[in-house]
Amino acid sequence: MSLVGVLVERRVALALLTLIVTVAVGLGVPRIGLDPSSDAILPENDPYGALVEEVEQDFPRSSSALFAFIDPDGDIFNREALGAMEALHDRFGEVQSAVAVGSIVNFRLNAVDEDLYDRKYLLPPLESLSDDDLVAVKQIALADEDLTKTQLSRDGDMALALLKYRPNSEDREERLSISRSVIELRDSLRQEHPGVEIYALGNDLFELDSYLAQIKDRTNLAPLVALSTTLLLWLCLNSLPFALSTLVVSFVGILLTLGTVGWSGFEFNQISNMGPLVVLTIAMAHGIHIISIYLQGLHEGRNKEDALRHSLELNLQPVTLATVTTAMGFLSLNYCTSAGIYGFGNVVAMGVIWAYLVTLTLLPAVIMLVPTRRIPRPLGVRGMITKITQVVITRANALFWVSLLVIGICLAMLPLNRVDFDRFAFIDKESDFHLVITALAEKIGNDQTLVYAIDSGEYYGIANPQFMQDIERFATWLEEQPDVSVVNSYVGMLKTLNKAENDNDEAWYRLPEDNLQVIDYLVGYQLIQEIEPHLEPIFDPEYTTVRVSVGTSNLSNRELLGLNERIENWYAENLNPDYRVLPASNTILFSRLNNTISTQLLEGFTVSFVLITLTMLVGLRSVRYGLLSIAPNLFPPAIVFGVWGLMVGELSPYILMLFSISIGLVVDDSVHVLSKYIAARREGKTPESAVAYSLDKAGSAITITTAALAMGTFILVFSNTYYYQNVALMLTPIIVVALLLDLLFLPPLLMKLDNYLERRSQTAASRS
Repeated sequence: MSLVGVLVERRVALALLTLIVTVAVGLGVPRIGLDPSSDAILPENDPYGALVEEVEQDFPRSSSALFAFIDPDGDIFNREALGAMEALHDRFGEVQSAVAVGSIVNFRLNAVDEDLYDRKYLLPPLESLSDDDLVAVKQIALADEDLTKTQLSRDGDMALALLKYRPNSEDREERLSISRSVIELRDSLRQEHPGVEIYALGNDLFELDSYLAQIKDRTNLAPLVALSTTLLLWLCLNSLPFALSTLVVSFVGILLTLGTVGWSGFEFNQISNMGPLVVLTIAMAHGIHIISIYLQGLHEGRNKEDALRHSLELNLQPVTLATVTTAMGFLSLNYCTSAGIYGFGNVVAMGVIWAYLVTLTLLPAVIMLVPTRRIPRPLGVRGMITKITQVVITRANALFWVSLLVIGICLAMLPLNRVDFDRFAFIDKESDFHLVITALAEKIGNDQTLVYAIDSGEYYGIANPQFMQDIERFATWLEEQPDVSVVNSYVGMLKTLNKAENDNDEAWYRLPEDNLQVIDYLVGYQLIQEIEPHLEPIFDPEYTTVRVSVGTSNLSNRELLGLNERIENWYAENLNPDYRVLPASNTILFSRLNNTISTQLLEGFTVSFVLITLTMLVGLRSVRYGLLSIAPNLFPPAIVFGVWGLMVGELSPYILMLFSISIGLVVDDSVHVLSKYIAARREGKTPESAVAYSLDKAGSAITITTAALAMGTFILVFSNTYYYQNVALMLTPIIVVALLLDLLFLPPLLMKLDNYLERRSQTAASRS
């Protein structure tokens, strides 16, 4: 018995077996976890990552939340705004595990201003201040460069407060719980001080934002995709039962995919979170091909079983080929070492295979249960395909050359794109994070920080005069760079303390010459840091390593990498080679994503393209048609990326993965057209008749599946993250363009080539 015979004759047993397996695998769904951390999108093999982790052993990541207070009227030095900041200081203990908070409310004046104004802190008790006093406080604050480069906007309309906390463990749930307590305090302050804009952000809050965005997308978008696609199929197939049959089988495929993910221990992240939605649309596409040919068979007078058998015979090869090529496209993402990307590829590839299996084992039994007293006739699509077929056959030459012209123009526009990446594109544009980062760039100019750890190589080495002088030269050179807004290092602290120790004489604003005095200053800073834990550590407890922070703003990733390269070249040429200089923040890691991930994705695309082409050659059992299949599969992403280059011009490296996955997705349509064309040609039909047969058998199905796929991907526009919105804006037109090429370019190409080869064959035969 053939495979098609088994699928038809044993459909009930296969369906029951499928349901049993689904229940067993589906028990893994509750085990699914979410990884909302930004680290999930970083490449795992970047050597910079290992260096950053090494530095974090001496300088652990700060657990903190940044509160931003913005006055709509442009002056933060008013009673309500300062009162809101004082309230934060009074109530910061409401945040779980909080230890300290620092802002202009408890900002200590420098020694000169302390003597001049006869107080230690910038802000006296608020109730004791008159309006004139508030103006004076504002003038003092805006004149302090340490404040205006770190905590206060240059115009005085925004102030920052840093709240530190110490989690008891590295457990994600504890971090998310702390973040929720920060949000609760923020919301409470907003209610008490409605005249002040209050925002909160931080690494853990970023993680919470990502976590909530994933939950929101999965909760809202999945039902929307299912409902809209079902309604579309109902309209196209003119049958609600058949539309629901496709939906049910697709959801079984989704359940199997999710269950497998749960049992494997894999966690969904910002990118792979959307994998199940992609699986849903692909699974529905398989079902539509089988149902559409099944309905055609019923209209031709076949009984239900013969119609099902006929549909499976026609679709088994192209559906299998489409599954293999789609899985290859997504599996090629494993060339990328970003867990976000290869996780997405593996989830969808796994889902595609499950969708294929349930389509063959469950769908036949389901559609045979649907009563056919009135055979539904698809609306509009069949008539549209008939008209397209007439145009293709009568205007083949014009369609071919016009298509080539459009393709050529779009390919010429590809170089207009440049690859860049915004790590904050994964969160809601309306979130506190996005708003504050934008405000920091505009108002303070310190929204990006490069951090370097410089290891002297010896215990108490940072007190060595030569080491201090080298760091001073390094800091001075950094301050001279036009794209650097602020530099923080321990030499500035040492010079300030030395000046204060000598009656604030400017002549003493220099590094201490006495080694013991240096050590006293270092120990004193550590004591102050224990009292005021909102201060950042600038050297390690063994006095061997210092941190140098370089603040900058409004730089693209390429500009950040350029700045980092200049810095690396400078210290390689000017610092003692015995020192070790290590990157100490993830800023460069994220900036390097452009080069690292783009290269890896290009490698993956090359491999998937070669494998998919070979699969088409073997699957279609024809070198000629296998090679021809490249055109309608490779050109759609090239066309869309070309137009994108003209209209937008900026590509995230994560968007580049669409090259790999789209060629796997769009191959589905061309496989169905080609397989039926080849079958007709082998029966002796002319190229024109073969095209007519191919479009008659496959045209309606690929049009409906394209509409379903396009609708499913377009709904990602309503995602909470800018990244998915971009994916939708590019993947949807790629799918539509692929259909247009399969209907209007591939058939003329097939006719043109086959007629040319036939003429050559006839000419050669006549000559012989």
